[in-house]
Amino acid sequence: MVHKPDIDRAAELVDLGRLLTRWLFNWENIWLDAEQKQSASLETSYWLRRVLEISHTEPESLSA
Repeated sequence: MVHKPDIDRAAELVDLGRLLTRWLFNWENIWLDAEQKQSASLETSYWLRRVLEISHTEPESLSA
């Protein structure tokens, strides 16, 4: 059985993948717009901290 915290972390990582995909297809516009670039920078800082937190979290035990 997968525990809710594992599902929540997985959902967050899916959200990160979606964000990175949006950036991939819009990077030229982001790079040329100072406001979008600043927003991307802030989001990058948030996601860096969050991924580090997730990576240091022990997965829930699979045994019930």
